[in-house]
Amino acid sequence: MKLKAGFCVLVFFLMAIVTAVAQTTVPCDDADPDANCPLDTWIVVLVIMASAFAAYSLYRRQNILPRAK
Repeated sequence: MKLKAGFCVLVFFLMAIVTAVAQTTVPCDDADPDANCPLDTWIVVLVIMASAFAAYSLYRRQNILPRAK
């Protein structure tokens, strides 16, 4: 249950960051080379997938290790 709650908090946190940084217009039309271009959406997807994989791997590793008494 804690893993599910932690994952939900992580997703909401990432969505808040994405919506706060998102731009309404794209200034990257090659007219201005110094324009601040937004990140490609695939970068966001890769970060979310990497975070989920890391959380899953750490959770599995925690269950495999013997617990000290």
